Order: sequence, then structure tokens, then C-alpha cells
Amino acid sequence: MKFAKVALGSILGITTVVGTSHSILAATDGVPSVANSEASITFTSGTGPSTPVDPENPTNPLNPTDPNNPTDPSTGNTGPLTLDYVSSVDFGSQQISSSTEVYSSKSKKPFIQVSDFRGTGAGWTVSAKASTFSTDGGTTASLPGAVLTFKNAEVATPDVSEAPTPQQTVTLNADGTTSSKVVSAKSRTGMFTWITKWFGATPNDGESLNNNVTLTIPAGAASIGDHEATVTWTLTDAPGQ
Repeated sequence: MKFAKVALGSILGITTVVGTSHSILAATDGVPSVANSEASITFTSGTGPSTPVDPENPTNPLNPTDPNNPTDPSTGNTGPLTLDYVSSVDFGSQQISSSTEVYSSKSKKPFIQVSDFRGTGAGWTVSAKASTFSTDGGTTASLPGAVLTFKNAEVATPDVSEAPTPQQTVTLNADGTTSSKVVSAKSRTGMFTWITKWFGATPNDGESLNNNVTLTIPAGAASIGDHEATVTWTLTDAPGQ
């Protein structure tokens, strides 16, 4: 699949006003002696990359040794606005059927992670598209008409900011061309680190499937072999609506 720490500079400026003999006397006469100083700080945009967080408890880092967590590597993307992590999904081994079939994912906790450390609150949007399935990494569609669906998305953050808006149903036709919006942040939302996740009903049950991520195969489309498609997630600085 393809697909910011904040640098702080601070200056503490203090101006000390030494009173005259008259002001000292005034203070002793019950009149306050007043002086001003300043405190200042400068923020710059973050540079990334941001570490993937646990989709179940975003205050913790992702633990890839948890058998229910995704194990994909970080994207390694750097900059003030980054797509930090995207999860693969697995639908296991299935028998060929003569009917249209909908298969639920074996992946328990798929998620994507976005970090916005621009400091502008300008918003952003993530979209996705799926390539055709193939058995040899080529362009010949081995599962024509296949459709990936992500449903009932939730968003979470280890930070404090207003939430972006996830699409509750994301339909990806596995044709390599159709793009669908996944999650978007309008102005002043989605700042800092946010994950969008598609958990199953019992994500920590090793035997259950994830009905919120499905693959639909039309009747007569399946063929023997290992089939794989690539989902390309794209983050842009275009704000959501």
C-alpha cells in the first residue's frame, strides 16, 4: 500500500524597572509599584513522521505483536501534514461459489492515521481507490466486479481537537480508477493526530470476523489462486465540507 512534532522556540523577555527614590517612597506609602515583563513563544510547523498509535487506545503506541492489531509498517511520510499509517485487510481462504458472495475481513482492527501539525487548521481530505485484483501482480483483473466496502467508521485521537468527519460507508470498486472519499476535516477540525478505524463487533475475539470490512465477489467471477489488489490512500490539503 502506498501511500509532526512541534518545534518550540521560546524567549523569555523581562524588563526590570528600577524605581526612583520617589517611587520607593510611594510604595512605602501604600501605593503599588508596577512594572511589566513579557513571555513569548514561537511555533513552527511539525516535520514528522508521527508514530502510529493503538487504534483501541490512541494514547499508546501501536503494538504490532498484538495478534489482533495490524502489522503493516509505517508509511514513513514526513512533513506537517502526513498520512502516517494504513492497514491491509485479509479475507482468508474461501471456496469458489456459483453465487454472489460477501466475505467479511479476518483483520480485526484496520485503521488509517493522519497527522496535521501545520498549525493553520486549514483542513484536509483522505480518499481511496482499489486496483483490480490479480494473481500475478499484473493488470489483468482476476476477480472482475469485485467491491471492497468499509462501514461504520469511528475516529479517535490522543490529542484534544475537534474531530474530522468519516464517511459511514466507503465503497471501492476494484477497477483501479474509481476514487471515494474516506474522511475529511473542515476548517479548524482534524488538527494534530487522528485515526479512522473500522473495527468489528468483537475486535479482541480471535475467532470472530470483521463485518464492517467486506469484499463482494459477483457470481462467476472467482477463480483458483491467490488474488491481491492494492488500495491507494491519498491525503490532500483540501478541506472537507
